[in-house]
Amino acid sequence: MYQRICKHLSFCCLAFAAGNLVAADSDWKLLPLPYNNPGLEVDLGVGLWAWPMPMDYDGDGDMDLLVACPDKPTNGVYFFENPTQDPKIKMPVFKPGVLVGKAGHNMQVSYVDGRPRVLRQGSEYVRDEITGAFDFDKSTKIYAKSNVHENNVRGNMWRYVDFDGDGDQDIAVGSGDWTDYGWDHAYDASGRWRNGPLHGNVYIINNDGTDAEPKYDASPVRLQAAGGDVDVYGWPSPNFADFDGDGDLDLLCGEFLDGFTYFQNIGSRTGPNYAAGLKLADDRGEPLAMHLQMITPTAIDWDQDGDFDLIVGDEDGRVALVENTGKLRDQQPVFLPPQYFQQQADTLKFGALATPFAYDWDGDGDEDILCGNTAGNIGYFQNLGPGEGGLPKWAAPSLINVQSADGRSSHPFRVMAGPSGSIQGPCEAKWGYTTLSVADYDKDGDPDIIYNSILARVELLRNDGGVLVQAALNGTPSEHPPTWYWWQTSDHQALTQWRTTPLAIDFDADEKLDLVMLDQQGYLTLRSDGNAAKRLFVDEQGQAIQLNDKSCGGSGRYKIAVVDWDGDGRLDLLVNSENATWYRNCQDHDGKIVLKKIGNLARRNVAGHTSSPSACDLDHDGKPDLMVGAENGRIYYIAHDDCVQFSPEATTAKIATPSEDSRMPGLVSEEFVFDKPPTKECHASTICQTSRGLVAAWFGGTKEKNKDVVIWTSYHDGSRWSSPQQVASGVQHDGLRYPCWNPVLFQTPGDGPTLLFFKVGPDPQSWWGELMVSYDRGRTFRDRRRLPEGIDGPVRCKPVLTDDGQLLCGSSTEYDGWRVHFEKV
Repeated sequence: MYQRICKHLSFCCLAFAAGNLVAADSDWKLLPLPYNNPGLEVDLGVGLWAWPMPMDYDGDGDMDLLVACPDKPTNGVYFFENPTQDPKIKMPVFKPGVLVGKAGHNMQVSYVDGRPRVLRQGSEYVRDEITGAFDFDKSTKIYAKSNVHENNVRGNMWRYVDFDGDGDQDIAVGSGDWTDYGWDHAYDASGRWRNGPLHGNVYIINNDGTDAEPKYDASPVRLQAAGGDVDVYGWPSPNFADFDGDGDLDLLCGEFLDGFTYFQNIGSRTGPNYAAGLKLADDRGEPLAMHLQMITPTAIDWDQDGDFDLIVGDEDGRVALVENTGKLRDQQPVFLPPQYFQQQADTLKFGALATPFAYDWDGDGDEDILCGNTAGNIGYFQNLGPGEGGLPKWAAPSLINVQSADGRSSHPFRVMAGPSGSIQGPCEAKWGYTTLSVADYDKDGDPDIIYNSILARVELLRNDGGVLVQAALNGTPSEHPPTWYWWQTSDHQALTQWRTTPLAIDFDADEKLDLVMLDQQGYLTLRSDGNAAKRLFVDEQGQAIQLNDKSCGGSGRYKIAVVDWDGDGRLDLLVNSENATWYRNCQDHDGKIVLKKIGNLARRNVAGHTSSPSACDLDHDGKPDLMVGAENGRIYYIAHDDCVQFSPEATTAKIATPSEDSRMPGLVSEEFVFDKPPTKECHASTICQTSRGLVAAWFGGTKEKNKDVVIWTSYHDGSRWSSPQQVASGVQHDGLRYPCWNPVLFQTPGDGPTLLFFKVGPDPQSWWGELMVSYDRGRTFRDRRRLPEGIDGPVRCKPVLTDDGQLLCGSSTEYDGWRVHFEKV
C-alpha cells in the first residue's frame, strides 16, 4: 500500500511541479539565479514565513517536511523529500522543495491516531486516502467562526488536541492580539515603549460529540495558567504534548519574537491545570532562542527516541530542529539549540528580503554578490567561475565577519533593532534589514561596505587589509534623524530613513565618492563627496523627486541602484518596484538632473515589501544586466537584452512649462479625509499636527444627538489619510447608551501624548467631559477617563499651553443659557 501511495504521490508532485512551478518560470525572463554547483548543500528554505508540517508525506518510512509559505512571489506548500529512508537520522539533507499546492498563513499539522491532519483557521485540508496528497486548493469548514478572539488577530493557529482526555478531538486556537500594542512611533524620549505589549492567548473549543460527529462548543474558553490567561508575546503556536513524561499534556508556546514558553500541567490528563509560564533555556543554560522571530514550533518525536522535539519555522523561510535531550531541569524539558536543516542547493537565497549588491569582493576579476536580509546579516556569495547556461557557479553564502572591539577575534556581523531600535516597536527586536553598497570609501585601495538598516543609520564596515571593522562614516555632516524617531540628537550617521539603500558612487565624475540616497524626508538626494544633501533630481515637471512621502513605519524602505543602463554616458537610477523601475537620466535643466520614470525592466512581480535591484554583468557582454533581491530571499537575474525595451519616445523627457499659481495664495494642498463617509452625518472636526503627521477627529452617526453618534479619528501618514476608526462610543452598559460630542485634539510638547477631549451625554445640558490619550501620535487612542466633576474640557476650540505647563481651555455650558468660561487643567 505504501508503495502505491508513494507512486501516486510522486506522480502528483511531479505533475504539479511541471504544471505550476517549472512552466511558470519558463514564462518569465527574470529567473532565480541558479547555484550551478552540484553537490552543494545550503539552508533549507522557502520564502518569507515558514510554517513547517513534519510528516512522512511520501510513505517511505522517514520524516519529510511540508512547508507552507504564505507570501509572494513563491506562495505555496512545498514538499521537501527526505531521501534517507531512515527515520533516526536527525539531520538529513533534503531534496529541493517541490510545489504541491497553495498556502496561507497559520497552516499547521496535528496528529490524530498517528495520522497528520492539516488545519488552518476554522478549516481543514483533506488528504486523499489513495494518493496521500492534500488538496490545498480548498478546505473543509470545521467551525462556525474562523476567529474566536474578541479583536482582530495576527496569528490564528488551530490544532486538534484531545485536551481533556475523553477520547475525542477538541480544538486549540492560538490568537495573537495587537490591539494593545498598536503599530509604531510610541516611544518616549528615552526609548521606552508606552503602548502595551503583544498578547498571545490560547483558546480551547470543547468537542461534546465524537470525532465522527463532532459537536464543538459555541463558546471557546480562554485557557488559564496560574490563575490568569495564558499570555505570551503574540504569535503563540500552542503545542500540547507530554513534555515532562508524567502522562498528561503540557503546553509549549512560541511567540512573535524568538523564544519558547513552557506551561507545566500540574493537574491530570483529564483535568488539566497549568502552572505559570516559564521561558525555556537550552542545555547550556542559555535562553532557548531561534535566529530570527515569528517562530512556528511543532512538537513531534522527530528522531524517534521517545520524547517530543520541536520542528520550528523562522521568519526568513528556514526550518530548524530543536532537539529534546530527554532531560528535565527544574521540571522543564531541556532542548538543544536550534539546528537548521540543509537541502540540496537549487537557487541563491539569503534569508528574506534579500538586498544584493554585485561587486568583485575577492579581486579575482569576476562579480561576487554581497547581500543583506531581514536578520541584519550580510552574506557573501563567491563567484567560482563559469557554470552552466553562461552563468556563474556559486558558493554557498558565508556570513561577513567583523573584528571584535578588542581586536582579538571576529564574529558574524549583525544589526538588530533590540527593544528600541525599530520605529515599529520592540516586537521587531530581532530584525535588522541590512541594505548596502560597496566602494573604497576610505581610499586605501580595498573595498569597504556602506550599509543602512532598521536603525536608519548609515555606517561603514571598513576593510583593513581583509579584516572588516565597524566604523563611523567620516566626512558627512551632523544632521538630525526623521522627526518620528525618539533619538532627536544630531549625528553624522543620521542621514536618511530606515531600510533604504546608501549608494556610494562617484556620480558627478569628480573622482570623489558621493552618496546617492533618500534624505530624512524621503527625497532622492546627492551628497557630493559626502557633504550636505542636495535635491538635484527632478521629474519632468521640475519637482524634486520624493520617492517616499510616508512617515514612521511606512517611511524609507526604498532600494536603489545607479548604472548607465542605456549606455548614453549618463548614470541612471533603478528603483524597487515589482522588480526594478528605470528612472532615465535624461538631461540637466536649470541646474537640476531630470530623471524620467520609464517603467519596470522585467514583467515578473517578485516584490512583497520591497524588491532590491542591483546592476551586474554576469554574462560578460559589456551591457548591464539586472539582479533583483526578492521578498522570498531569492536573487533573480535577467540579461540586459531580455529586459523590457522602450521606444525613444517613451524614454525622452518632456520638460513641462511652469504651472499656474494655485487658486488661492499660500495653498499647499487640499483633500478630503475620506471619500466614503463611515456615517450618514459628521460634525465638529478637529485637527492637530504631530510628528507622525496630521491627525483629525470628529463625531459622527445617523444624526447629531442620536445615540449611535461616536468619536472617529484618522491620521495622515504623509501620503494619504488612514481609514476612519471609531475610538470612543457613549455605551455605558447593556441597555444604556449616550451620544458623543465635540472632540478636540491637542498635541503636547516634546514626547508628550496626543490628547483627545470629547463629551458624552444625552444632551449639551447634561454632558460631561472625557479624555483619551495617544502615545503613538494619533494612530491609536487609549486610557479613556472621565474628567473631574465640573470640568468639561475644551469645547470646539484648541486649548492653550501656559508657561506653567497647564492647559487653558475655552469651554461652555448650555444648561442655563449658552455661557462661555475658561478652565485650567
